[in-house]
Amino acid sequence: MRKRIDAHVHITPETCLGRKNERFGTENLPYGRLKMGDGGFQTMPCYIHDSQFTSDTLINMMDLYGVERAVLLQSLMNPLNPEITQAVHKYPDRLVGAMIVEPKEGWQQEMRRLAEEDLRVIKFEMRAFTNSNCYPDARYDDPMMTALFDEAEKLGLTITIDPAPINFPVYNPDALATAIERHPNAHFVLCHLGYPLPLETAEQREKWHKMISVGKYKNCWVDISAMPDLFDAEGWPYPTAQDLIQQVKQEIGADKLIWGSDITGTLNRATYPQMMQMLERDKRFTEEELDKIFYDNAVAAYKL
Repeated sequence: MRKRIDAHVHITPETCLGRKNERFGTENLPYGRLKMGDGGFQTMPCYIHDSQFTSDTLINMMDLYGVERAVLLQSLMNPLNPEITQAVHKYPDRLVGAMIVEPKEGWQQEMRRLAEEDLRVIKFEMRAFTNSNCYPDARYDDPMMTALFDEAEKLGLTITIDPAPINFPVYNPDALATAIERHPNAHFVLCHLGYPLPLETAEQREKWHKMISVGKYKNCWVDISAMPDLFDAEGWPYPTAQDLIQQVKQEIGADKLIWGSDITGTLNRATYPQMMQMLERDKRFTEEELDKIFYDNAVAAYKL
């Protein structure tokens, strides 16, 4: 049986229900709904009426479908440092936790404290990070981000980057490449296949190709997560996503690709096994490549 690590998952503990985030205008509602302004979206299937997806639930799902370990990520829209710390301490051999740190007064001490509490990853979700109420002018190579990356490198953290859609100002492959070059001892993981949307123009396609090319650096990997969300209109097995994954494999090699599901949101559109099968049933992969993508590469990137 193939060994698997899910390198991109989210939990929603009981502490989240009813929580509001004034900066983003969000509120966690029952039935998996996140209210945002006058609209919102599903963070998990509506049949999860209490909007809870705990670490216990995650572990049971992993056991059922043969997933050995998982990397718990989080968002600035719903920060969960205490809850993820608790989950990692409860399941130290199964879960790896990511922290969220903002460049506020005392942030260095906060990052060090969280690292000492066994959170060994730091996540930057750039769509939220550059929100107008947060850090709208942030760039990967600016002094603020450089200081954050410097400290993460000193602490031996893996730096996980969710780059936002291509048409966002922060989507700057050259700036990210500069940051990676400046921090050769840090491990970087670029999420969501470099977020290949929109790809409607030649300029957008060129920017995406430049973004995923950062995976050529020896200290950078690219995760394959959220494909059911990004390519929902096509339906499973998401053939456009499969073709783009093959392009990235040819560009940076199978050694640099990491599987992740991005549950719970993706469970609105695909089952957990389907998220594995979209790769495992693609005959363009060899068994050796799949073993790397599902396990070995995550071990390397996240220092497991």
